[in-house]
Amino acid sequence: MVRAKRFVIAGKFDGLPKVTDFQIVEEETPELKNGELLCETLFISVDPYMRVFGRFIKEGDTMLGEVVGRVIESRSTRYPVGATVVAGYGWRTHGVVHEDEKHSLPTAQLRTVPADYPKDLSTGLLLGVTGMPGMTAYFGLLDVCQAKAGETVFVNAAAGAVGSLVGQIGKIKVRSFLKTVC
Repeated sequence: MVRAKRFVIAGKFDGLPKVTDFQIVEEETPELKNGELLCETLFISVDPYMRVFGRFIKEGDTMLGEVVGRVIESRSTRYPVGATVVAGYGWRTHGVVHEDEKHSLPTAQLRTVPADYPKDLSTGLLLGVTGMPGMTAYFGLLDVCQAKAGETVFVNAAAGAVGSLVGQIGKIKVRSFLKTVC
């Protein structure tokens, strides 16, 4: 067991984020059951979608979010101690996850960092450019929009996590005339 901290919602969000929107709660992690793993959080996502989803979580709930963590204890054959994982256990210093747990956000499913992930890249990028925002930008532009070379790409929110990547991918892959609005 580990003494862990988690950010809990102190009340409904109103206006700009404030320290008073959250409380930090300390707790002991439970003893692991078969198939569970205990992760120490390395990186926590802070994304715009959280503000919208924040309306649906109750006071006292842990703030939702995707994390990159390192397995420090395991009762799972698939996730050994020392493995680096991406999971959706929210804003916590440590999280217990079952190897078969299904998360409501498809990108927040428990998964191991790929063995071929470049060692010179921070695993924190798995929450950004090589994670959900990057996948959304890449597949949104190239598969959903089917942008073709020479077309004009218009990005309505180029200052955000996804929109800024759409602009970069558009310049590289589509080699198009790019219009952005921030």
